[in-house]
Amino acid sequence: MVSNEWDKRVDDMSPAHGVALRLQRAGYEDIVTAAALGIPVESVAALLLVAHAKLERDTDAVGLEDQ
Repeated sequence: MVSNEWDKRVDDMSPAHGVALRLQRAGYEDIVTAAALGIPVESVAALLLVAHAKLERDTDAVGLEDQ
């Protein structure tokens, strides 16, 4: 996915998912994401799993519209 497309899709997500994805992409550790979002560090992996799934789902939906 092109960076501009990725940024737009992440912008359209919930703030928590967007922040988590951006911090992960920038290379920050889970503890930084947890602190930024005010959540337990143990919750970050699940949050990122959901965020990546939504991002992939949105990407798949856009691909179907183009056909």
